[in-house]
Amino acid sequence: MSAYLEAMRRSFDFAGRSGRSAYWFYTLTYFIILVLLIILDGVLGTLSADGVGVLSGIAVLVHLIPSLAVTVRRLHDTGRSGWWLLIGLVPLVGIIVLIVFACLPSQPGSNRFGDHTRVEPVSPAPAPAPAPQSPQGTIPLDQLEKLAALKASGAIDDDEFRTMKADLFAKAGRS
Repeated sequence: MSAYLEAMRRSFDFAGRSGRSAYWFYTLTYFIILVLLIILDGVLGTLSADGVGVLSGIAVLVHLIPSLAVTVRRLHDTGRSGWWLLIGLVPLVGIIVLIVFACLPSQPGSNRFGDHTRVEPVSPAPAPAPAPQSPQGTIPLDQLEKLAALKASGAIDDDEFRTMKADLFAKAGRS
């Protein structure tokens, strides 16, 4: 739900990047809301003969700009210009291409659209207490376990995991 709320908060922000999980959690939440409102339109009798409902129509209008913005940011995250969104206007093929782009992993590190070193959490988590370093400068096992848990939950992909793990080893080497 936090990914949905973050996308709605950034409704008019077409700059920067949105990770794969943030994009798909927003899309799933929007889809569930839309289905529920279509059902509610049917129950209330506000569905027209062609299947357009009053409540679901309002939901589509409310989500139009946020959906465009989060999709442009997702394209940025894969290293593509937001103008690729226009390929969606090509019947059938355009939607398939956009779905493939949305499924691609994030570009690690920085690209021309910004930095993606920050992992966008799916749910808020309390800040972890700093783990004690051993005298030899080794990496605490709990930090590696936390990274592995983020990877297993889908919050970060393989490239982000490798980058963050390399950062941990680099920090341990400087101790």
